[in-house]
Amino acid sequence: MRIKFLSKMVNNELDMLLPRTLAIDIVIYLATLPFYGFTAEIPAGLALGTLAMLVNITLLGYASEHTVERPLKQAKRYMFSFYLIRMTIMGAAIVAGFKLPWTNPAAVCLPLFYPKAIYTVRALRKKY
Repeated sequence: MRIKFLSKMVNNELDMLLPRTLAIDIVIYLATLPFYGFTAEIPAGLALGTLAMLVNITLLGYASEHTVERPLKQAKRYMFSFYLIRMTIMGAAIVAGFKLPWTNPAAVCLPLFYPKAIYTVRALRKKY
């Protein structure tokens, strides 16, 4: 997956995150099958949460790369504005997870924690 307006570094991070994210989504879906059956609730929630997480990571990478080109005061304002945008997008996804009848709120929230888990496991593997 290559997004033209993003740098190679951000694209590499997305390439690393996407397959792991989809694998975790599949594991969670299979784990919830005995409880929810073959409903669209869990996959729709996971898809919405995964989309919000990927947008968050993309915006974080984009903002981080473009912040270093600015003076300090401007850089702080730039990063804070992108922080607000990112939190608004994730908040909107969580609210949508609670409000939309065809999504499961927990399934929307779980993918937002994937990067933390993926990067932690990746660091532990490199260390050992």
